[in-house]
Amino acid sequence: MPEAHDQTYIDALGADLAQQNLNALVLAQNGNNQLGQPHPNNPELRIWNGNILAIGHQNPDRITTAANNALPTHMRVAATYHWHAALTNGTWTRCTPTADNAIPITVTLAVTRDD
Repeated sequence: MPEAHDQTYIDALGADLAQQNLNALVLAQNGNNQLGQPHPNNPELRIWNGNILAIGHQNPDRITTAANNALPTHMRVAATYHWHAALTNGTWTRCTPTADNAIPITVTLAVTRDD
């Protein structure tokens, strides 16, 4: 039979998990293991693996507009997604929302204009 936990234990566990995720968000934007690098034309955006992203699940339309404004004129955003990333062994990788230290990100996929 599984061990029953009281509400205080459950609350403490929830607070610990929330703090871990908050710590991961801070690491994503500060220090030696940042998630990508800040975009030079927009402080809200970051560049990671060649994609423009925003940390957090942002409004996709707003991020698409911001990314389109930051891209060179021969490029445009084709799609915007809500993903998660986690810092594992010093490297940020895409992960499931339930992974340890997962942070939400809004990622844009840019393509070369065909017009």
